[in-house]
Amino acid sequence: MEWEGELLEAGTVPCSMYSVLLKNGRIENPYYRENEKEAMKLSGKDCVFRKTFFVDEALQNAEDATLCFEMLDTLADVYVNGTLVGKASNMHRVWKFSVKDCLKEGENELTVKCYSPVQYADKMIAKRHIWGQDEITLPGYQYIRKAHYMFGWDWGPCLPDMGIYRGVFLYDAKAVQVENFRMQQKHEPNHVSLTIVPELGGNTAGVHCVKVQLTDVSGDVVEQKIEGGYQAGEQVLFEIDQPELWWPNGLGEANLYTLTISVYGENETLLDSYEKKIGLRTIRISRENDEWGQEFCFQVNGVKVFAMGSDYIPEDNIIPNITHEHTRELLHHCKAANFNCIRVWGGGYYPDDEFYDACDEYGLIVWQDNLFACAVYLLDEEFEENIRIETEENVRRIRNHASIGLWCGNNEMETAWECWGIPQEEDLKEDYDEMFEHIIKDAVNENDGVTMYWSSSPSSGDYSIAANDFNRGDVHYWDVWHGMKPMKDVFNYYFRFCSEYGFEALPNKKTLDTVLLPEDCNLYSPAMEVHHKCVDGNHKLMFYMQCLRMPTSFEQLIYATQLMQAEAIRMNVEHMRRNRGRCMGSVYWQLNDSNPTVSWSSIDYDRRWKALQYFCKRFYAPVLLSAVEDGDVVQFHISNETMSDFTGKVSWRLRDNRAHVVKEESFEVTVDALSASCVAKTDFSDTFRMETDRRKYYVEYLLEDANGKVMDSVMQFVEFKHFEYLEPTIDIAFKENTSEFVLTFSSDVYVKDVCLDLKHKDCVFSDNWFDIHGDRKVEITIEKNSVGQQLTLEELKKELTIMSMYDIGRRG
Repeated sequence: MEWEGELLEAGTVPCSMYSVLLKNGRIENPYYRENEKEAMKLSGKDCVFRKTFFVDEALQNAEDATLCFEMLDTLADVYVNGTLVGKASNMHRVWKFSVKDCLKEGENELTVKCYSPVQYADKMIAKRHIWGQDEITLPGYQYIRKAHYMFGWDWGPCLPDMGIYRGVFLYDAKAVQVENFRMQQKHEPNHVSLTIVPELGGNTAGVHCVKVQLTDVSGDVVEQKIEGGYQAGEQVLFEIDQPELWWPNGLGEANLYTLTISVYGENETLLDSYEKKIGLRTIRISRENDEWGQEFCFQVNGVKVFAMGSDYIPEDNIIPNITHEHTRELLHHCKAANFNCIRVWGGGYYPDDEFYDACDEYGLIVWQDNLFACAVYLLDEEFEENIRIETEENVRRIRNHASIGLWCGNNEMETAWECWGIPQEEDLKEDYDEMFEHIIKDAVNENDGVTMYWSSSPSSGDYSIAANDFNRGDVHYWDVWHGMKPMKDVFNYYFRFCSEYGFEALPNKKTLDTVLLPEDCNLYSPAMEVHHKCVDGNHKLMFYMQCLRMPTSFEQLIYATQLMQAEAIRMNVEHMRRNRGRCMGSVYWQLNDSNPTVSWSSIDYDRRWKALQYFCKRFYAPVLLSAVEDGDVVQFHISNETMSDFTGKVSWRLRDNRAHVVKEESFEVTVDALSASCVAKTDFSDTFRMETDRRKYYVEYLLEDANGKVMDSVMQFVEFKHFEYLEPTIDIAFKENTSEFVLTFSSDVYVKDVCLDLKHKDCVFSDNWFDIHGDRKVEITIEKNSVGQQLTLEELKKELTIMSMYDIGRRG
């Protein structure tokens, strides 16, 4: 990379201005302390990438030698051997430039000059200021087809990078290639008719035969052929008996078939081949009118699914830092925590194919936003063509994934026009309607035509009804957190599908230690405030801290914020799941981070689980027992998100703070498949002779399935800060076998929300943030291959740290 007259080693693609400067030691880590402020200024300069490459005789003689960039960020001129071959203006598009006339046999030079996105945004916003999230971003980001989050967000730094991501390659555009295929599925009982339409590029005159093979889950292969040449639109049909359907996580197996398309020329010469995993399934959005308004839910293979997931944002502000391994690991964490859904937020970029491959394999339904968020857009002919091609290309790339469940035009723009107080400029409102009711919608439907398009999130689906109407469509709910309403405010609402709601927490201390010094570890230090972007975020954290005793250390503060976050989301999820049928979707904000920061994520930047991610394993469990109090009466509910009736045993035990059982009850229950039911109500009013007795008693409730698996939880009658926790003596028995460590916990008293961690190493515990009820043992396992480095049993004993609710507000 050429930078200020100096040539710096860029390495291989992906690479960017920031990644190259970091690699060559020209800048410090932009995430470290307050470095972001200086690093951001570098985005105001242009940069140049250069590379020499060799062309052989075959490519030199190609009919139409073409240079392809699969992701070029963003405003760039491309030169080959000093000749300008094309310009790029959209990081979400694939750019192809004919280079036949500039190539030479042997050594060639490729030059990509990237122009500052900041300078461009400044120039455009000076011509006409249009509304955007200027309080948290650099103005003008909506003028450039670049991932909006790069300009700053309320969880991320302002680092508008420039670079080359994904593949860069030369090919002969006239040579036959399998570019894609279209697919139609007709489902009948125990049968699927699958139509495949191969899409070939290049000169297809020499094609003699197209073979399409379908390999099922067992490895059996069926082949169909198109013979006698190829004409666009020709199709093959597979009739599949007893199909193995693709199901979301928790409802069945995410079965995938392998589709192979091979193109042959004369004498059975293989010209090109293409392979893709596909799933046999139907996914639609059910919007049936009902007694509450209008339903909004995913319906997979005819089954209405309660969506359980989170919102995904880009995994790093410096895109070359993202690896396919890390993406797959992140999505595997979702499956492990019982997710069946994930929403790709519209302020980032369309993820790599590997993201969707993992969602296919893990049974995660993808809600895919188109890449427009929290902004007003000015439409002209050039912008219209740019976004139309962008949408067409990405829909074609993603449409055949089994996991794709919904296309959504934008994030929060319909509700912004309606009630955010933005200037009501008529030409821009008309542009909005044209973009999301015509241009984007038509591009999606013409290039997919199977998966539903939803114009905005949130939306009621009807401009005459409020976008964020609680009785139809999807909702973004922020009264808890931004509105600073009590956590239990959620009990007042019955959202049809909540696609955004959230609560902030600090990340793991080890994550913060990578970007802070010890003296920075204070919520109000300058460096800490740089790593907390939410407007009035500290004020909101402290407001909700009133539920707890005041932490006396930074480590306690981290614990406290993570617990509050997990509790806030738990309350909402359990409430919605208790009302299954009326409420059919929980997608909380947000899954992950793009940098080490205070945010709404459940997994932090270094992929460490916060309390919330562990809570997800429980409240997103396929069968959930939850409790809700109404005065002294406690209701017990079972939510069954499986395809089978649930039969098991419910138990509750009223315990004191020493974990002694005061009274208890057990009873058998049966709950229908795909339903929620109140299975018991218990009045505890005779327990409390004095109001202060509430501080000493709690209810442990347990659900045991037919296989003896037990899930337990706790309900207290007072806020955490008022409960009289006793000092515990926690006993731990350590064992190991060939694959895991086994830790068995017990105590002399009740211990609430036991948080385990390792001082220097990392792992995912089988459970965490759990309760100990006296001498009733709790077994926790650690898979040895989940530990980042080799660890012996003796080292584990030294590494393990423990904190519980008792510790909060106590010194030393």
